[in-house]
Amino acid sequence: MLTMAAVAENKKIKLNKADVQIAHQINQGTPWRTSVSIRINLGEGLTGREQKILFNSARLCEVHKMLAGEFSFEYEFITE
Repeated sequence: MLTMAAVAENKKIKLNKADVQIAHQINQGTPWRTSVSIRINLGEGLTGREQKILFNSARLCEVHKMLAGEFSFEYEFITE
């Protein structure tokens, strides 16, 4: 949401509303699967172009890139 606000300010887009709802569901299986649902409500008064700019800023933000990519974990057990 911060990315959308920064893009809106940079592009001189007036936001009257910015409501984001995030839900997730974890399904056990092989492999486990996590689904994330994001609902963005920007209210009325934006042009289609402005909506697309702000939607893409949310969809292409760094957090989305991190969560949409592959994960790998590296553990190291240390005793001192």
